[in-house]
Amino acid sequence: SALRFFLCGGTTIPKKVARECQQLGIKLLSVYGSTESSPHAVVNLDDPLSRFMHTDGYAAAGVEIKVVDDARKTLPPGCEGEEASRGPNVFMGYFDEPELTARALDEEGWYYSGDLCRMDEAGYIKITGRKKDIIVRGGENISSREVEDILLQHPKIHDACVVAMPDERLGERSCAYVVLKAPHHSLSLEEVVAFFSRKRVAKYKYPEHIVVIEKLPRTASGKIQKFLLRKDIMRRLTQDVCEEIE
Repeated sequence: SALRFFLCGGTTIPKKVARECQQLGIKLLSVYGSTESSPHAVVNLDDPLSRFMHTDGYAAAGVEIKVVDDARKTLPPGCEGEEASRGPNVFMGYFDEPELTARALDEEGWYYSGDLCRMDEAGYIKITGRKKDIIVRGGENISSREVEDILLQHPKIHDACVVAMPDERLGERSCAYVVLKAPHHSLSLEEVVAFFSRKRVAKYKYPEHIVVIEKLPRTASGKIQKFLLRKDIMRRLTQDVCEEIE
């Protein structure tokens, strides 16, 4: 193979890909950023493989990163909060959108990404989800990213996405859209619940609806279009075709 260097952004490098690249002698570089805050967290070429598989990097030269709570107070290492960055990577604002700009940028130049993450003692961050993707079930917060990561460990599941669905009693419940690996054609909710139980996952995090589809809707850049899945589950609810846990 002529491939010598692999740069990945937009998601953590899958463990299988990271291991195969290492075995083939392909150098890895992982970066994290956004349109408003261009790639500003990096996992270096010389970092151990575990950094590529379990983190999304640390602040690039000239950039500061912090993790904050809902009041935008800095959190200590290990606590989940919103990722914020400051430096030459940060944009100047949204064109002709002063209110939107004021929500994203503060007076000190910090950009608040809306991404949830944790930072370790060494300054490496791990993106855990989006603030807007948090499912609030009866007052308990569920990270859709965390549930998706567990689903992807199931031997039948190739791809997965978790979205919130409305519930009169609890406010929201989680619905998992899954794409199965060949030659599998079906997956019951009971199978998923049993798998989560074996993984010793807290019960409130269990998916409560399962929808098997051929592929997840994605943008041209590969990001899952969750808004389409939210619309789909609303349609399915009205038609009462979703399998539900009692």
